[in-house]
Amino acid sequence: HWVWSPSGFLSAFYSDNDGERFLKENGFLDFAGSGVVHMVGGYSALIAAIAIGPRKGFFGARDNVKAQFKGSNELLCSLGVSILWFGWYGFNCGSTLAAGTGGAIYVAGRVAVNTTLAASSAAITTTIYSKLSQGYYDLAFCLNGLLAGLVSITAGCAVVHPWSAIVIGVVGSFFYLGASATVKMMKVDDPLDA
Repeated sequence: HWVWSPSGFLSAFYSDNDGERFLKENGFLDFAGSGVVHMVGGYSALIAAIAIGPRKGFFGARDNVKAQFKGSNELLCSLGVSILWFGWYGFNCGSTLAAGTGGAIYVAGRVAVNTTLAASSAAITTTIYSKLSQGYYDLAFCLNGLLAGLVSITAGCAVVHPWSAIVIGVVGSFFYLGASATVKMMKVDDPLDA
């Protein structure tokens, strides 16, 4: 694989037969597979949503659409995001690939703290944004913001400071808000608004 394999041309561990590295410094640092996994998944979902097309009547009168296509159970959505968030700790912290050797346990601890801070700051940011823009707290915005924070921090969770994780979560939430508005403007129906 071009990122994960030691022989991948973007790998941080790649060098050619002469010992020269393709990327002279660190290579492509993709802790826990964030760039590859989330980029491929996101683009695949976008292409599928474009190919399938919008649900019938989705782009009608805005108030009618909002009432007609509201999620059916926000409690189950919250449970799903909570399960996903819990699993993210196994995904991120488990990607240190060691627990008892050297300083690996400290790296895993930093990863857990940064994962928590980024997700929390993104959820708070989108919740405040929903109150300011819509006049009420929107749980769906909060949940999708939380997921945006998780996705945003995954690549760098092992190498950034906790204050940076908060900033990454806030920036990730604004990327989510911008992407959500852009997709709607392009008349692409994303059922999850993720």
